[in-house]
Order: sequence, then structure tokens, then C-alpha cells
Amino acid sequence: MNQDNELPQLLLDDEQLELLDECLEQLYSHEEDANLYVALGYLTAQALPPETTQPEQWLEQLFATPSDQAVSQTLVELFTLATAAAKKGFYQGGGVELPFEMDLETESDELADWCAGFMQAVFEQEDIWFASQEQAMAELLLPIMALSGLFADEPEFIEIEEDPQLMAQLAKQLPDLLLDIYCQFNAPEEKPKTRPMMGKQKKNRRR
Repeated sequence: MNQDNELPQLLLDDEQLELLDECLEQLYSHEEDANLYVALGYLTAQALPPETTQPEQWLEQLFATPSDQAVSQTLVELFTLATAAAKKGFYQGGGVELPFEMDLETESDELADWCAGFMQAVFEQEDIWFASQEQAMAELLLPIMALSGLFADEPEFIEIEEDPQLMAQLAKQLPDLLLDIYCQFNAPEEKPKTRPMMGKQKKNRRR
């Protein structure tokens, strides 16, 4: 991978992103259904492992009842485009353009939802994410877990989440962190520097 002077990859252009948002709103019928930021985090996570499940399965995971066939098909097409773009960005070393401000001074629902969607994809495919190098991968996921807000009641995360400056620092690390995760999957002999991880468990997605 060439990480010199590579720009982050857009998952979707503005028109496609607007269409994605419209389709998500049409299918939204349950509090656990995905919004735009949850979906984008979820798709970003799907682009990192060498192998993953299929977009049709992602649709079933993101929505309790994806009943509209035409909208569902459009979403599958957009999911495929987005993950292909993300894979290209990670392979080229530029990563992906994240859909929220990185210089955070206050809590961001968009950031939290994105991280929650990312972690949903991880928890659905633990056999893929933790098949090897489990401890290293768990350590890499710590900042995303903290930023998701899913673990606010866990003692090991309380101190982190109560420190706005630390949370802002974790948010700024996300672009490099995603590239580290990609390298962990695709070049595991390269050992990225990570923070200590204190545990992992599945949580309900933040709404």
C-alpha cells in the first residue's frame, strides 16, 4: 500500500449519499433500525476484513423489517458501491473520509452513531474480526468502543467517557486507527501501536 499523499476516499458522492439517506428513512420503522451515520459506520467496518458477508445480509441486520423490495435493492447497490470505495481507500493508504467533524469540543451524536454502527458490524462477525491476533484487534477497537457510547455503564469506560479532551483525541485518531485495523487484517506482521484493551462484549446499538 502506498500511504504517501493519498487522499481519503469518499464512500459515496453527494447524490448517492442523499439517495442513501432517503432510502434509509423510507425503511425506518423501528428504533433499532439504522440511520445514515449508523449505516456509514457499519459499511466502513465491512470494508476492512479481506472476507465478509454479503450486502443482502447487511440489510437484514440493519433493519428489523426491510419490506420495500425496490428500496431494499437500491440500498444493496449503494452498500456495494460504498464498501468498494472504502476498500479502495484503505488499499491505497488514504483511508476514507469520515462523515463528521473531527475537531470535537462537544458530544457528537453523528460520531457516536457512526461508531455504534461500526461496532455492530464487528459484533455480528466476531469469528472474522477475532479469528487471529485477537488481543491486538481488541486493543485497536478500544477508541471506537469508547466513542460509540455503547459502554457508558462499564466501569472501565466511565473514566474515558467523562474526559471530553480524551474523547476528542480519540476521535482525531480515527483515520489512522482505521488504517491500522486494515493493516492488522491484511498485513498482520506489521504490529500497530495500540492502547490497552479492557474487555469486549456485545451491546445494543445506540439510538
